[in-house]
Amino acid sequence: MTATDLGKQQRVSVIRNRTVVGVGLASLFSDTGHEMATAALPGFLNALGAPAAALGAIEGIADATLSASKVAGGMVADRPGVDRRQVAAVGYLVTGLGYGSFAFAGSWPTVALGRAIAWAARGFRTPAREALLAEAVPPEYLGRAFGVERAGDSIGAILGPLIVAALIGVVGYRWLFTISFFPALGAALSVLLLAQEVPRARAVAHQVGLSIRELATTPGRFRSLLAGVGLYGLGNFSATLLILRATQILSATGRSNTSAAAIAVLLYAAHNAANAVVAYPAGALADRIGRRLVLFLGVVLFTAACAAFAFSPTSVAVLAALFVAVGSSTALVETAEASHAAELLPVALRGRGFGVVGLVDGVGDLVSSVIVGVLWTVGAPAWGFAYAAALSGLGALVLLPGIRR
Repeated sequence: MTATDLGKQQRVSVIRNRTVVGVGLASLFSDTGHEMATAALPGFLNALGAPAAALGAIEGIADATLSASKVAGGMVADRPGVDRRQVAAVGYLVTGLGYGSFAFAGSWPTVALGRAIAWAARGFRTPAREALLAEAVPPEYLGRAFGVERAGDSIGAILGPLIVAALIGVVGYRWLFTISFFPALGAALSVLLLAQEVPRARAVAHQVGLSIRELATTPGRFRSLLAGVGLYGLGNFSATLLILRATQILSATGRSNTSAAAIAVLLYAAHNAANAVVAYPAGALADRIGRRLVLFLGVVLFTAACAAFAFSPTSVAVLAALFVAVGSSTALVETAEASHAAELLPVALRGRGFGVVGLVDGVGDLVSSVIVGVLWTVGAPAWGFAYAAALSGLGALVLLPGIRR
């Protein structure tokens, strides 16, 4: 891709930019396969006779490998001469193979190994994909570009469970896991055939020499971004806990467990739909009023929703509004976080920078759900939601001073 071709490609609308479309389709395909495997996994483990603790162990191992692999992937993505399209495509394929291997599992440790491989590949590919996307558009379109990617991811999160619901009774678990590989193949082809690598000059020597630690600890807006999203992440628990809480609340109001669970799943579908609908407008808004401001607003919205959940509302309409608020907050945060990091990082450091952001997010994912779950168990659900609101509120306060138009 020549400099002239790059200039023409960057000036077109993001929805006609080949790289943006390719990455957006890759996220849609990949998350469809990922959600297919994830939705079917609890039932499959139950069929294997695995204890409930096995699912927690599998998720913990996966989150740990995801965090570590993002840092390694960022270092590879920054190397001159590395084709980021190939790194992302291989990551998508290996992720699909990891999930597909569930079809041959005879015990839960084998599932844990396949999940760890899939999550490691997912983390490794992310910095390359995000650096590729950031360099495909001018700075003023970063929010829109990442909004397209987040929207694709969220649409996949809706399609995956729907496909499982349609096929699980027809083909069974093992064939379902086999089928989940094919969206990963579509993701790899989308990146390879549509995305275009931007030629990169050899990085300035002192930039190449920066360590991950120096990148994260050097004073400035990037460090405060890490601190803010880190605190938010420590309170941003898994959405499965929202489903559990909604099921408990609805059961306590006189509904049967089956009816309560069905309504809770529909509320979660509304959560994912809100995420998909809000992602692109959030990116466009971030480009217009400032990415850090949109990030701040997303964190504040999550804080308010957690505070409301602490009061255990019993109305289905109120619960639906809160699920939509949390889904919308995720779209605001994820889109603005990625585009804000891209504008703060020099081109030569974007891979490692995205890796560091991913590490911070991963640690938050690993810790937050555990702490909220423990507070929920030893105290009351309100304790867990109050903790989440407090930590995310602190994150918003850290982000606030750095807001600029």
